[in-house]
Amino acid sequence: MGNNLTLLKLFAVSEVKENSRVVITGASSGIGKEIALQYAKRKYSLVLAGRQLDTLQAIQEQCLKLGSPKVLAKETDVTIESQCKDLINFSVENLDGIDILVLCAGISAYQLFENVSDLSVYEKIMQTNYYGYLYCAFHGLPHLKKSRGQILVISSISGEIGLPFRTAYCASKFAVTGFFEALRSELNQDELAITIVCPPSVRTNLRNNSLVKVDGDKDNENRISVENCVANILAAADRRARKIYFPFKVYFAAYLRPFLPDFVDKKLKKAARL
Repeated sequence: MGNNLTLLKLFAVSEVKENSRVVITGASSGIGKEIALQYAKRKYSLVLAGRQLDTLQAIQEQCLKLGSPKVLAKETDVTIESQCKDLINFSVENLDGIDILVLCAGISAYQLFENVSDLSVYEKIMQTNYYGYLYCAFHGLPHLKKSRGQILVISSISGEIGLPFRTAYCASKFAVTGFFEALRSELNQDELAITIVCPPSVRTNLRNNSLVKVDGDKDNENRISVENCVANILAAADRRARKIYFPFKVYFAAYLRPFLPDFVDKKLKKAARL
């Protein structure tokens, strides 16, 4: 289960490490981009990874202006293991190590399973959302253990509760959460922290860029802002938390569902307009 974010902020000690060296996948937009900007303000050294080099280079310039002493852009397709290995090696060579590995690259699909016509969508999403995290974690692990660092895992509430229209996305995020929960059990959290964050829907382009989506789908006004999301993510990361859900209603639903599954599921279906 996860930490309560409010209690975490009140009682957990922040363990911010100055001059941290950070690698961020999915850094070209959304949550990954905002994490890069916030870490740049702390004067962290950064490697930004994504598939669009020109976009990464524009963010690189922003981060340098915000105070980061060193920002490098590395074109990377996380579905290819050799490119993930190259990313880690490139980061270690240029930053002289890694303190934080932020895993944020992701794609989505938004469709009822009974309307699916192409099952390859499931494979594509798993390749990016799960194997993209797995490859980077595998090659980064020795360096992160050496620095007593942290893996910051951007999962989702979709990795904790099965949600309508998200069978493909939920499958990938359940895999992510399960893998890193298991990996944490093999390691010492004090020596290498694994922080899993499970945000709700966020106002990013993730759904707009979905491989498939419902016709006429509109932005949900209840989505939280990227800035709010990242503020919560960094509050958890700074305290080397195990896992967090936010906002409180999501945290509450995650804990209530094992006791009142029918009630919670009805609320979820209603919210999804099923």
